[in-house]
Amino acid sequence: MDEDEAAFVRDGDRDDVMRSDAEHDAIIACPAEHQLVVAPPGTGKTFLSIRLAASIAAALPDHARVLLLTFSRQARSQLEREAAYQLTREQRARIEITNYHRLAWQAVMAYRRCLGLPDVLDIGSSRRRATALRDGCPDGFAAIKQHDGLIDSIAEHAFPALRDQRSPPDHLCDALLDIVTAEQHAGRLVFDDLGALFWRLLEEHPTIAAAYAARYPAVIADEHQDASCLQDAIVRRFATHRLVVLADHLQLIHGFRGADLERLRAHWRDSGAQHQLHTPHRWHGRQREGTWLLALRECLQDRSASAPRPASLSVVRYPADRGQNGAIFQTRLQVLDLRKQGHQSIAVLVRNNQDVARVCDHLVKHGMYPRQLGGPRDFEEAREDIEQLPLLLDAFSLVEHARKRLLAIVPSIPANVAGQLQRRLKPEGTDCKSAKPEAAALLACFEPLYHTGASAYFHAMDRLLVTCAQLGYHLPRADATAAIRRTAAALAEQVDLAAAVGTYSEQVLAVSHSVPARTDRGLFVMTAHQSKGKEFDAVVLHALDGRFWPDDHDEHRRLFYVAMTRATRSWRLIAPDAGASPLLQLLPR
Repeated sequence: MDEDEAAFVRDGDRDDVMRSDAEHDAIIACPAEHQLVVAPPGTGKTFLSIRLAASIAAALPDHARVLLLTFSRQARSQLEREAAYQLTREQRARIEITNYHRLAWQAVMAYRRCLGLPDVLDIGSSRRRATALRDGCPDGFAAIKQHDGLIDSIAEHAFPALRDQRSPPDHLCDALLDIVTAEQHAGRLVFDDLGALFWRLLEEHPTIAAAYAARYPAVIADEHQDASCLQDAIVRRFATHRLVVLADHLQLIHGFRGADLERLRAHWRDSGAQHQLHTPHRWHGRQREGTWLLALRECLQDRSASAPRPASLSVVRYPADRGQNGAIFQTRLQVLDLRKQGHQSIAVLVRNNQDVARVCDHLVKHGMYPRQLGGPRDFEEAREDIEQLPLLLDAFSLVEHARKRLLAIVPSIPANVAGQLQRRLKPEGTDCKSAKPEAAALLACFEPLYHTGASAYFHAMDRLLVTCAQLGYHLPRADATAAIRRTAAALAEQVDLAAAVGTYSEQVLAVSHSVPARTDRGLFVMTAHQSKGKEFDAVVLHALDGRFWPDDHDEHRRLFYVAMTRATRSWRLIAPDAGASPLLQLLPR
């Protein structure tokens, strides 16, 4: 039995057993040094990536590895699980599965002295970097703040080859980069500095660049439609022996972060072979759903395609004159119905973070407790904690900060209990007289902050979170909770504030690089952008009105496609009875 056959046998006890696929086999057998694979969702891309990596690694020298690069923790985790299913220990050792931030972080930490950085590096919040840029160069800050993400990634624009249409004029760019350099030399980084520093390391230190190139002569670039100019440059620089780009232009929804369709076109022109996957592997036993979604993909590209609409897809109308209230009410009813049908994982997808908060609040009030996945929001709030704590010089400011942080992490605290906390936490101390039992239990956790100050913050927050769990409150913010609880466990009861903040900083970074929460069980509410790369039994697409979901033949069609392909079994599309999204007219019949 050869290795490929063995992989299929080992895979036999899984819920999503892969069938043999002639398209996959052709890609693995293809000798082209540069391949482009168009891989729509559900066509077995993760399975193919691991098979392909093992095949390429077998032909490399012993010292070399295949670098399998993706973007999110979620995608990295899926690839690692697939590798554990398919590969022997020896095969797995020949493949490096990582994402861009993690690769750059490891390099920057290993070579920080070569980069002129201090030994201690602090990954801070976007707000801290924005403040430094605004104070140091107001005109330059005004020029870049209109581009989402550019404040964090401006360091990449130090290299002329990495500049794009978002780059400010040269004199403003140079002024902003001087500020960024000063921040970096002080050890005050943001996540997007890591990629720029990694590129500078490769540019300025040829020996190090040669070592990386020798280590990773073969690259598989996953989800490459999301690549920035820098990420694409890294992929091309390393892949001296073999480059396989896996992408789907219809999933390019991060143009605001620097993703550009022209980069995919360049790979199409440069590659020696192009392939497209067509078999809907994700929907085992439910081929009708998979075939219909592939037909939807064609329709969204103005190509003629038809397929029977699955019975598990419903367009549910609500009165347009009721606006958001009508949409939220119908969304809740559909979630209840999907639960009754036995769906284990349900995602409510909305357009923006304001709708996330609104829908979550409504569901919690009606006894449904959505889980929230970690991500930029958890990291940003945690970093603001770190930056604000040393500035909270009086006890009451610290207590107020802790109260607001608690309510952000535990939104299911009842309004009457939250109101009691606000009224009974006073400058002189807690007022527990006649407090209801639930409020009294939480008020007691704030007492150390009055007596010990900021050094007691993490232990107080830990006790508050434990008490909330004991009271039966839902704690959806898993990453935020984990960072606080890990910090409290690592600290002595009496500790210097600087040491406490340092430990918290380490834990926040550790959580941000950890294995993400699984999405195979539970109720989730997130934006359609945040759902990218995730899978659920059912998707409820909230408030499909024409104002927020127009048919522009570009951005919104791609976002709609991503949202639709997150479900594996059922879809509920919530739309007004007047003024609905014209995208609904593109659904195949």
